Amino acid sequence: MANSRTKGKTFEREVANLIKDHTGFDVKRNLMQTAEGGHDLLGVPGFAIECKRYASVKHGDLLRFWQQTVRQARLIGQTPCLIVKEDRQPIRVYIVWNGLLGMGAYDWDDFNCTAGISMELFCAILTDGVDQSVDD
Repeated sequence: MANSRTKGKTFEREVANLIKDHTGFDVKRNLMQTAEGGHDLLGVPGFAIECKRYASVKHGDLLRFWQQTVRQARLIGQTPCLIVKEDRQPIRVYIVWNGLLGMGAYDWDDFNCTAGISMELFCAILTDGVDQSVDD
């Protein structure tokens, strides 16, 4: 158990540093998350971030992780964001997506309404650095 906790804390620090390096935001681990509950990282405007680091993750795990992420986000009125790292795989970021097929509303509880994106794209979104233009 101690090893998995250490791995989780290490991953949270890694993600905080990546976001800080790419965005300049003062991102920190939520040190009260165990005692009081709550999301894992503080300092990312608009998002309640939950980080998960496992050797492998099955779809059922993602569903369970997403449910936890949504619960934590609702407690503070922020948008849920799940960041997952599996062994020998790139970091994946899951955020709610309401642009799919012109859908105006989305259901945070439905994992099918999420987009799995790279860490780099998530940081670009945070800093509004995504080029919205379309090439012909």
